[in-house]
Amino acid sequence: MSYTDVKQALIVQARVIHALMLRETKTRYGKHKLGYLWALFEPVLQILVFVVIFTIAGRQSISGMPIVLFMLTGFTPFLLFRNTMQQGLNAIDANRALLTFPQVKTIDLIVARALLEIATMTVVFVILLLGIVAMDIPVKIENPLMVVMTIMLMASTGFGLGMAFASLTPLFPSINQVVSAALGRPLFFTSGLFFTAEVIPQYGRDILLINPILHMIEMLRSAFFYEFHSDYADPAYAVATALVCVCAGLVMHRALQDRVLKV
Repeated sequence: MSYTDVKQALIVQARVIHALMLRETKTRYGKHKLGYLWALFEPVLQILVFVVIFTIAGRQSISGMPIVLFMLTGFTPFLLFRNTMQQGLNAIDANRALLTFPQVKTIDLIVARALLEIATMTVVFVILLLGIVAMDIPVKIENPLMVVMTIMLMASTGFGLGMAFASLTPLFPSINQVVSAALGRPLFFTSGLFFTAEVIPQYGRDILLINPILHMIEMLRSAFFYEFHSDYADPAYAVATALVCVCAGLVMHRALQDRVLKV
C-alpha cells in the first residue's frame, strides 16, 4: 500500500469519525445547543453535594486543597473515565444500523464516542474551573502538562476497557449490567474522589491502591496543587494500566470483530 493510499484511507476514516461524533452529539444532547449544557449537570450536582457535606462538617480544605477545587479534580476526571468506558461499551449495539454503510467500522463507533466524551468533559472541566475563578477562589496549577497527561491516561483506560467490553458483548450479553455492578459504585467510592490516600489507615490503603484510578487522581492532584504531593501515587503503575487496557481492547476487538458483526 502506497503513502497516497494510506493518506486517503486516513482522511476517509477521519471524516467518518467526525460525522459519527456530530450524529452522536445531536442524538445525545438534542438539536439545540442548550441541550449540551446537560453535560454540566452531573458533575456540578455531585460536586455541590459533597462541598455542602464537607462545609457543614466544618472542612474548608482537604490536605491544604480548597474543597471546591478538590472535588472538581476528583469528580470530573472520574466521570471522564467512567463515561468513556460506558459509552464505548454501548457504542456498537446503539449504532448497529450504521454498520450497513461500508465506510463505517465498529472501531469508528467506539473511537467517535470516546473522542466526544473527552471533548465534552474537557469543556465541562474548563467551564467549571472558570466558574470557580469567578467566585474569587484562586486557581494556580503547578504542572498543567502533567494534569493533561493524567487526564489522558484516565481517558485511555476508559477507552480500552470500553472497547474490550464492547467486544465481549456477543459472548456475554449481560456484560453491561455486570460492568455497572462491578465497576460502578465500587470504583466511585474507592478512587479518591472525596479523600486522599494519606488519610486512609495503612491496612485499608494497601487494598485501595490496587485501584489504578486512585493512583491517577492522586497524580492529577499532585500536578494541579502546589499544596499537595502524594507519596502513594505510582506513575508507572498508572501508565502500565492504561497501556494494558488499550492493548487488550484492541486485541479483543480484532479477535472478536466477526462475532460482534454477526449478532
